[in-house]
Amino acid sequence: MPEIIDATSHIITDEVLDTLEKVHPTDELSSLRNAPRMSDVEGRIEYLDKNGIDRQVIDLAAPMIWQDIDPDNGIEATRVANDEIARIGEEHDRFIPVGTVPFLTDEYVDEARRCIEDLGMHGIQIFSNINGRMLDDDDFEEFYATIDDLDVPLWIHPQLADWHDYDTSHTWIYKMLAWPFDTNIALARLIFSGILDRYENIEVISHHLGGSFPYQVGRIRSWYQTRTEEPELYQNPAIADLSEPLEAYFDRIYGDTAVSSQGESFPLECGLEFFGADNVVYSADYPFGPDKGQYWATEIIPLIEDLDIPEADREKIFSGNIKRLLDLE
Repeated sequence: MPEIIDATSHIITDEVLDTLEKVHPTDELSSLRNAPRMSDVEGRIEYLDKNGIDRQVIDLAAPMIWQDIDPDNGIEATRVANDEIARIGEEHDRFIPVGTVPFLTDEYVDEARRCIEDLGMHGIQIFSNINGRMLDDDDFEEFYATIDDLDVPLWIHPQLADWHDYDTSHTWIYKMLAWPFDTNIALARLIFSGILDRYENIEVISHHLGGSFPYQVGRIRSWYQTRTEEPELYQNPAIADLSEPLEAYFDRIYGDTAVSSQGESFPLECGLEFFGADNVVYSADYPFGPDKGQYWATEIIPLIEDLDIPEADREKIFSGNIKRLLDLE
């Protein structure tokens, strides 16, 4: 059995909940207290041992807790969260800590740098939109320049957005089905705005195997081709003058295997066909999912083992790709 490294998992501690609750109490925040596994490090190690997982990337759980907060009020909780995750990584060598910044301007840019240079974290998690602002917003340019300079991967986790007028009781449906859509928008805007063109060191790990980006890649290629071939026909093609073919930017996007599978292999196969074996990394989205977060690993690991691919490619997915990305031993 090859080494297995979970490239995307989530954690949050009581210290983070307490700090954020003082300035931005929400139902989403309160609900996290109902699942002790969110912060249970020893239980997490038992989960790793049970499923044969050697190491695990940990980043901050629950993007929704930052919605509608004033950025000035969230910076302390952000620092506490990153300090906590760095501490857990320092105390337990099974964990690989990744920082999180819920906003991409001002002090949060400094916080991203602190995560890497002072806390020794291995990358930065951001969300697919920033309180409804798209990731290619002009105000975020300094953030991308900083990540390019730091030369660490960006994890993109989907975030809710007010695309429709829905009541909070139906939020779960939008997490289930609109999160992949929001991931698509985030990836497309990073490409077609020219951010990935301007900042050549940026590589992206997209949660949930790129949303539905792999399924829609033909549509993406076709629309880009028609708008560049016939700009006179399309009057609003806000497309950067990209210096490389689309595949050059696709090659810097990775997808994790957290496809919420209940035995279906075709989402994983679709993602693998698009990303290629060099750009897929293992994840089961712990501690979320059925059976209190235990279930998805029991489905996804066997699916990867059963894929009709060379053993060398299987080893890349399970650990080789994330080790290369993060320069791990």
